[in-house]
Amino acid sequence: MAMEDSDGDITDIVTSGDEDSDDADVEMPDNAARQPNPWFSVVDKETFELDVNRDFEERIGPCGFETNFSPVDYFDKFLKTEDDDLIDRIVDETNRYANQCQTTENPTRYARSNEWSPVSYAEVRAFIGLVPAMGIVKKTSIESYWEASGISETPNFRDVMSRNRFQAILRYLHCSDNTTVVPRGQPGYDPLHKINPVVEFFNEVFELNYRTVRKVNSKGRVVSAPRVVHKYNQTMGVVDLGDQILLKFEPQFKGVKLWRKILFNLLTTATGMSHLKHLQAFLVVNSKPN
Repeated sequence: MAMEDSDGDITDIVTSGDEDSDDADVEMPDNAARQPNPWFSVVDKETFELDVNRDFEERIGPCGFETNFSPVDYFDKFLKTEDDDLIDRIVDETNRYANQCQTTENPTRYARSNEWSPVSYAEVRAFIGLVPAMGIVKKTSIESYWEASGISETPNFRDVMSRNRFQAILRYLHCSDNTTVVPRGQPGYDPLHKINPVVEFFNEVFELNYRTVRKVNSKGRVVSAPRVVHKYNQTMGVVDLGDQILLKFEPQFKGVKLWRKILFNLLTTATGMSHLKHLQAFLVVNSKPN
């Protein structure tokens, strides 16, 4: 008899709990009852409008280049921003590093370092100009570019600067301040601290000077291969051609530290980009009817 009373009590509790459930008080939208799943629209499809400027179209391709630019103007676009100048940075850090070496080294009487004088802005520009030229004119050593006789003579190099001066700049060439370096194994250590300022600079300047297209299809539809290739070549040609120029004309320096090879790689890339943009502008101007 006691068991029967107990079962009855449990049944009453469960039944009353179901009837008093909070779910019974929830009012569902009218359209929710007609849908096979619990999801329903939270906006009125007939009156809702998305505030989007459909007339906006981002400009792709080169940015800020004028048709009357000289070749040097194109090159300067890749070496300067509104608040930074890569050559100024190289001049400051090269002279700083040379002074540090002069105070710590004990050179012999006839060492070349005794003849060092602070490098100037014009000299660094000339140095940067000679580096890509060494990729165009292939020779076996740096010294051979200053040969004064023979069938492989290249007089333009010694007309720009002497061999000893070029090698002195190459020896002390620097892009960062060694006094701010975090030692290896310490928090904040950066293995690329010597080249990172230049990498960050070129990341910014390449983005400022060229905008790439993000869409390679038309209205969401897959297009035929020839059209994809044409679209890619039209908007990304500078990137591909720049890689080809770099592959063929990148200078090869033996015994040069890795970070300096990266620097020369970036400078050669900037030179190739400026050449291609100048060539494209020349073709556009000369293709217009008189």
